[in-house]
Amino acid sequence: MKQTAANIYYFRRISRIGGTEQFLYEMAKKYYKYDLAILYDEADFDQLMRLKKLVKCIRRKPNEKYYAERAFYNFNLEALPQIEAKEHIFICHAIYQQIDQVPPLTHPKLTRWIGVSKYACEELKKYGEYLGKEIKPELCYNPISLEKPGKVMRLISACRLDDKVKGGARTLKLIQALDDYCQKTDNHYLWTIYTNTVNFTIPSENVALMRPRIDVRPFIADADWLLQLSNDMESYCYSINEALGYGLRIVRTPLSVAKELKIPKEAELVLEYDASNVNEIAEKIFEPKQDFDYKFRKDGWDKLLVKKPSQYVFKEEKIKVKALKSFYDLELKQNVSNWTPAWEVTIPRAKELANKGLIRIL
Repeated sequence: MKQTAANIYYFRRISRIGGTEQFLYEMAKKYYKYDLAILYDEADFDQLMRLKKLVKCIRRKPNEKYYAERAFYNFNLEALPQIEAKEHIFICHAIYQQIDQVPPLTHPKLTRWIGVSKYACEELKKYGEYLGKEIKPELCYNPISLEKPGKVMRLISACRLDDKVKGGARTLKLIQALDDYCQKTDNHYLWTIYTNTVNFTIPSENVALMRPRIDVRPFIADADWLLQLSNDMESYCYSINEALGYGLRIVRTPLSVAKELKIPKEAELVLEYDASNVNEIAEKIFEPKQDFDYKFRKDGWDKLLVKKPSQYVFKEEKIKVKALKSFYDLELKQNVSNWTPAWEVTIPRAKELANKGLIRIL
């Protein structure tokens, strides 16, 4: 028999993400010393490149013949008529009853059926009975091996990035420098930016734009670096102080106010306003952290405020709302509908229900 590979695994479309895609990579990592080929019709570029480093990958041609001792399939059998093999084996990676699809179990050339768990085997057997074919699935768990994970450097910014003085252009330059450095060194980072809507695109899968929120401090405290890349317009800069107070290092521009804050040199990197040292900054972000101590400047409001006792008592406001659809209201402990008379709820509760499309605020 003409040899394409001793083992051929056919998968029609290798997507950007997916369990079967991960299975193919785990197979390639563990069994690359065996004569294994992946036959495919379409493939995501990055998925294909990491597979090609380990095993033979062949794009199927309509009129081509392929040869193997064992050929493996999962659901897609389009290539089966083109493959000459001693055994044609079906691998069950899915519970087809849950995805409303019928697995092609009855093809006359299929001689073995494999389930990747006992559950998969049981459901595959049931499907065979449903199709009028006796299936005796064999159990074979998926391979998996975990690489030692590298440190993901977590960066955070909380700013109005749509404001021209807040350093949008510098942000883009630093993102590009970080991406280039990580591609060369196999480092990783995730930069989460809490900001107003911006009118430019962030061209990186390592950056997440988030809607602004007032409870951002827990996220700052959980990061490794805070980045504040403003023009020289900061008169105090709460985000820098918050970050340093939580023990984060900061990347900042040459802000004049920074001298007053007395920031330890171990705690900061300074990106020039023209971003001329952006590549150096990108590299130093991945250097090990050194301990530092930072103390806030003492405020003087105890001397500015008139020391007269407060008589204020908070009273939570309520507003009227009307149901748009039927639902069970957990607060009222009853079903409501658009026939229900308007009722009063607190403002936070009204926002919650309105965001879910359940009520309108009167």
